[in-house]
Amino acid sequence: MLSPGFLRFVNVLIGMNASERKAFLQFTTGCSSLPPGGLANLHPRLTVVRKVDAGEGSYPSVNTCVHYLKLPDYPNEEILRERLLTATKEKGFHLN
Repeated sequence: MLSPGFLRFVNVLIGMNASERKAFLQFTTGCSSLPPGGLANLHPRLTVVRKVDAGEGSYPSVNTCVHYLKLPDYPNEEILRERLLTATKEKGFHLN
């Protein structure tokens, strides 16, 4: 069974335009494009986990080496989208 937070995350990804998806991919994997064959051929696979003890004001964080996204359990898609897009614009290692 998929959690409501994960379903909100999927809905936000579906609603992203091409440049937002590219920024998300760069943020989570360190690369701006998928390998041939798409996500199915991404190694290591993208792992999404709930960021423990993170409130609504927290931002997602990542470990790009292992494609690991730590996502707070936001109460709605609007907040999730805003925090995720803000995080993708950060440069450096502030959100790892």
